[in-house]
Amino acid sequence: MQDRLVELLEEIVRAGAARGLSQGEIARRAGLSPTRVSKLKAAEDAYLSTLERLANAVGLKLALVPNEPALEKLLNRDLFGDGG
Repeated sequence: MQDRLVELLEEIVRAGAARGLSQGEIARRAGLSPTRVSKLKAAEDAYLSTLERLANAVGLKLALVPNEPALEKLLNRDLFGDGG
C-alpha cells in the first residue's frame, strides 16, 4: 500500500511541477501544511480526502481504472511496447 501511495503522491507532485508549482505550493493550495506531503510519503496510509485535495490542487482527479495489461498499455500510449 505504501508503494502505491508514494507513486500517487509523486504523480501529483510531477503534475504540479509541470504547472510551475512546488511541492509546498501544492500543499498550500490543498489547505495542508508544506511538510504534510513529505510526511505522507513516509506514511503507510492516507485519507482519500487528503489525496483528493492534493490532486485537485494540480488539476487532477482521482479515478479507478481497470487492471488489464492491454488497457494500461493503451492508456500509457505504449500498446506495442515501443515506448511511445
